[in-house]
Amino acid sequence: MAGLSTASPVETILDKENFTLEELLDEDEIIQECKALNGRLINFLREKNTVKQLIQYIVEEAPVDAEKQRTFKFPFIACEIFTCEVDIILKALVEDEEVWAFDGPVILLLDPERPHGTLLAGYFSKVVVCLLLRKTTPLMNYIRVSLILFSNQLSDFL
Repeated sequence: MAGLSTASPVETILDKENFTLEELLDEDEIIQECKALNGRLINFLREKNTVKQLIQYIVEEAPVDAEKQRTFKFPFIACEIFTCEVDIILKALVEDEEVWAFDGPVILLLDPERPHGTLLAGYFSKVVVCLLLRKTTPLMNYIRVSLILFSNQLSDFL
């Protein structure tokens, strides 16, 4: 029976004409496939819209009436995808200007007026530590520029 193999559930989802990120996040083998550098999966995960959706799962609290997957599983899996340290996914994250913009999801997480759960804060910090370790220069450049822009806005306000 040599040569018999079955497609992974992730591949089965990727083979579908119209699939969603949520279908992939709900699949138990997604992290394993990500670490195995499944090319089709990695190419999907590095797309700008996908990166934006993944980071939103980490920084935006789920609605009160959301399903458990949206509240717990999807943010966890999104965090794990970023912390798998797949270079091309981290590069897509750190280079996405919309994610890091002043009105983007990352900055909104840092807003003290918004409610923050400890679960998502933990996932966010785990991703930031990964970026600091693997994408130090781009992340520090972003922080430096953001501090300059923030101080300029603050001085205009005062």
